[in-house]
Amino acid sequence: MNCPKCATEGWKVQLLTVGAHVREELWGKVRGDFYFCPSPECDVVYFGSEVFGIADLKTRVGWKVKDEPKPVCYCNRVTEKALREAADKFGREKALEVTGAGKGKWCVVTNPSGRCCHRQLEKLGFPVKADKEVKKRVELKLQGLTCMGCVSAVKAALEEAGARVIEVGLERAVVEVDEGAELESLVRAVKDAGYSAK
Repeated sequence: MNCPKCATEGWKVQLLTVGAHVREELWGKVRGDFYFCPSPECDVVYFGSEVFGIADLKTRVGWKVKDEPKPVCYCNRVTEKALREAADKFGREKALEVTGAGKGKWCVVTNPSGRCCHRQLEKLGFPVKADKEVKKRVELKLQGLTCMGCVSAVKAALEEAGARVIEVGLERAVVEVDEGAELESLVRAVKDAGYSAK
């Protein structure tokens, strides 16, 4: 779906992401499908059933601001300036390790784009090392979730079980696990959180 203001193609974000970043008085308008506009020149952040711009958010959107602080890794509160300072002092590859950039696990909540910061880090010239272990992607059908609190509980349970959560919503979760991981352990983790999965 394309942004109604700049026509840039956006990507779908979860309601959990939108709700985490729009100002509280707008929460009642967070319904239906939403997309993130990645254009740095456009002041629209989310669009779908409503349009939310930079002024509607309580979070500073690093993609769309010109001056510091320009957040890059929201999970670990790392800015462009902090990355550059670490790179000057320790080198580009070491900068990620020193700052903790790219090491978070709550991107769907903390990052307004709803995605991991790796893409932004690469764009800024900071090489992100891929996991050396072989991973497989698994989709789980979820039942019993009724709100974003349920989604957060299931996300935490899946991460506790060793999964890297790619996406989680009211009806499904997409995760990455080690090639040898047992699917039953993920189903059990969701069940232990009070919901069901298959």
